[in-house]
Amino acid sequence: MAVRMFKANGPVHIEFYQKTASTAFGFDEPVYLGTAGRLLAYTPGVAAPFLGLIKKTIASTDSDYASTTRVPVEVGNYDTEYLIDASTTSAALTDVGEWVDYVSATRSVNVGASTEDDFFVTAFLSTTLVVGKFARRVASNNLNTAFT
Repeated sequence: MAVRMFKANGPVHIEFYQKTASTAFGFDEPVYLGTAGRLLAYTPGVAAPFLGLIKKTIASTDSDYASTTRVPVEVGNYDTEYLIDASTTSAALTDVGEWVDYVSATRSVNVGASTEDDFFVTAFLSTTLVVGKFARRVASNNLNTAFT
């Protein structure tokens, strides 16, 4: 299973962004904007905010694979919740209200780890499914560093 939008809790819309050339994406894969302003697959602990879910599969066999074409991304708001698999460790009711780690290789969460704290669990559905929100990380703009 992939990451799925569970509850919008406000407006959800489609925005178009340039994908990173020669990079594969799966449908509904979480993405963020890299420093070049192009889409990258969301990775644990990345110092950039989660953007949304890509709505197009990009494979190495696609004619535009090596291009930076614009692709659709489903974007929610800060309250949007996502349904996600708990694949590394079995989920439990006690995981609600906890920050856990996102596992990019399986597009799931590891409720037994909280090193990167990528995902906030808001509901327990089963030992293999939880609902929650992605972290709203902010990338530093290196302003006012002389005062820190």
